Amino acid sequence: MKHMFRWVAVGLLMGLWATTAGAQGDPAQATVKRVIQEQLSAFAQGDKTGAYSYAAPVIQQRFSNPDIFMQMVTSGYPALISPKIVDFKDYEIRGGRVEQDVMIIASDGSAWMAHYSLQQMDDGLWRISGCWLEKLPGGSV
Repeated sequence: MKHMFRWVAVGLLMGLWATTAGAQGDPAQATVKRVIQEQLSAFAQGDKTGAYSYAAPVIQQRFSNPDIFMQMVTSGYPALISPKIVDFKDYEIRGGRVEQDVMIIASDGSAWMAHYSLQQMDDGLWRISGCWLEKLPGGSV
């Protein structure tokens, strides 16, 4: 029985490793992470134009210029402005889109899961096509 438990544990660990290795093997994953990090950096620096440049055309059409876009982010997504902690979590490819979850500890200490959706443009670049925030219990770091 003891050996069986060991083999089950080894099997679970191998499955976890294979899942993680498979996701890390996707060349788009590093690019997606970089796009999100660079937009967060632009938010933190108050670089409206830079932050806006990472938005997909559908977002840019909805918020017609960098000022309007930044007002929307500041009022609706304040956790994304200068977070204390950014931790990349689940990554999944769905059709022509990528979904990336990012745990955020906001500047006020509140904890959030940012669910990003990105799509690859015709020129090969990845752009953020959506983000919604889910408040996590706890936080206060």
